[in-house]
Amino acid sequence: MKIDNQRNTYRIWLSRLIMTVVFALIIVVLIFIPWFDNPDAAFTKYHIIIIISGIYVLVNLINYLKKPYFVSYSDQGEKIIVRYYPVSMFTSRKNSIEIPKQQFAKYELVPFLLKTQHYLILHQNFRGKVAKYPRISLSALDKEDRENMLGSLSKYLSGKASPSEIAILWMKRCWWSKSIMMAWSSPVSWQRCQSSTN
Repeated sequence: MKIDNQRNTYRIWLSRLIMTVVFALIIVVLIFIPWFDNPDAAFTKYHIIIIISGIYVLVNLINYLKKPYFVSYSDQGEKIIVRYYPVSMFTSRKNSIEIPKQQFAKYELVPFLLKTQHYLILHQNFRGKVAKYPRISLSALDKEDRENMLGSLSKYLSGKASPSEIAILWMKRCWWSKSIMMAWSSPVSWQRCQSSTN
């Protein structure tokens, strides 16, 4: 299986560029048009500029806090390979994780941004110890790609994780998926979630 979110990262870059250009044009237009030049008006163009600037900063702050990453995942061959880097203007370093399937220990999903997004943390058995890799933001992955990647990783946990650990991973995956958020109140949906993760 091969998964990557290159299209999503391009879309993020394009949306940021368009938003910046539109913001700059609006500010330029407001500065030079005479519509709000009445000094006696309670609402001047400078109020509008402040409001638009506040919205622009807020949207950029939310996008920054989501920490979008380019993520490429492959389980073809004898290794699990994940390549990733943050979507940023100043990104120069690209990271790669390669774990032999026999040494794959487990994965974790760590919520952030008020539990609306998740980090993925991979663990590897190495020289008798369990090594933990840096966390990877999954916020820029489509829901289907996230679930496919987690399903692929779960396959390699067979015989390595305890039943309680596997149950916890199941619950996290079900809770994560918006299409089955009502699994807690519906036994049928919960059974469907369990079967989908096998």
